[in-house]
Amino acid sequence: MPTKIAVISSLAFKDRLISISQEVENIQLEFYIYNTPDETPKLMKTIKPCDVLLFSGTLPYLYAKPLLTNWPIPWTYLKQDEFAISTSILSVLAKHHIQLSQLSIDVINSKHVKNVLDDIEYNGSQPFVQEIHIEEHFNMIYQRHRKLWDEGKIRFVITSIHSIYDALIAEGIPAMRMHDSNSSIIHRLEETKVLSKMTKSESAKAVVGILEFSESNEDEQLILQKVVTATHASYQKMDTNHFELFTTFGHIQNAFQHNLLESIFNITQYPIKLTFGYGESILEAQENAKRALDFALPNAIYIMSENKELQGPFPNQPIVLSLQTKDPYVLQMAKETKLSPLNISKIMAFSVSRQSLQFTAVDLAKYLQVTRRSTERILKKLVEHGYAKVVGEEMSYQQGRPRAIYELNFSTYH
Repeated sequence: MPTKIAVISSLAFKDRLISISQEVENIQLEFYIYNTPDETPKLMKTIKPCDVLLFSGTLPYLYAKPLLTNWPIPWTYLKQDEFAISTSILSVLAKHHIQLSQLSIDVINSKHVKNVLDDIEYNGSQPFVQEIHIEEHFNMIYQRHRKLWDEGKIRFVITSIHSIYDALIAEGIPAMRMHDSNSSIIHRLEETKVLSKMTKSESAKAVVGILEFSESNEDEQLILQKVVTATHASYQKMDTNHFELFTTFGHIQNAFQHNLLESIFNITQYPIKLTFGYGESILEAQENAKRALDFALPNAIYIMSENKELQGPFPNQPIVLSLQTKDPYVLQMAKETKLSPLNISKIMAFSVSRQSLQFTAVDLAKYLQVTRRSTERILKKLVEHGYAKVVGEEMSYQQGRPRAIYELNFSTYH
């Protein structure tokens, strides 16, 4: 049986998607067409039984987002990224022989345009960039394009909104729609099919990973490919430094059992982070992977389970940190010290991870990834309530007061 995909898109995108979809086996597309993306929530109420839902762009996804938390089937969207923007700009420059400063472009995130221009080391006059906000009527964006044209400041428009394209063309203003590459669309259709199969299989727990690079480097693609191969994942680029991976619980377990991921940290000198989120749905797994990233240290792997347990760092000595604690001991400490149960759980995990019982505020700050001042406030509350004590001072060879040395005074083996 083919995978039945409900597609919410504009009429202009429908014909192109039908043509491209011939490259993907065993799928069936059912279209729900809008005139403008803000009609998406209304269209969602008309969708007939299908396997998976695909939004044709970021705009319809943003309008649908409030409805997706409890959406009963898997969903995904074709995300506007730097690749689509750079492809569109290159097409205009090649075909119409204009300068970038004579171009007006509307995008979901203006930083994407900046990233493209930074990547090509462009230092000339900037194009006019209109950032799209769903709270703002699209006519306002059209009017800004039109004003620039009337003032003779631009010679061409690239727009992400098909209704604006139609209006510009009707006025005789040269324009083109933002152009997603065929390969990106095929890749998204393949991933959409994978999402459907993952959800259907009761034994396949949804797993989403996030691979973070501290900065772009020449080893990026090699590292990404090794992770994708080791976990049998499909992936998409989230932004300049982040990739999102889609795989299954079984593939992740196999990768850990055979130590297939540890070598990625030896490829590059730059810090990288890798997290995985488990969940009963793709959405839950995505949120857990993002939450794990908030706690992850560089050059290590962390996992956030569907029970909100943070596992890691791998391949070092892994610990488990519960972000949803019902431990009465921890709750009582939280009540007395006015610290959050999460912070207390993290301090307990910090203690278990160390060889030495003694530590400084700097040691704890590095682990918690907060400022030293914030850590000192936490330690002050623990000391005041007898849960920590000062056992000495660290000798200082520079000017300034010596650092206090602390020791925890409560059980951390919970």
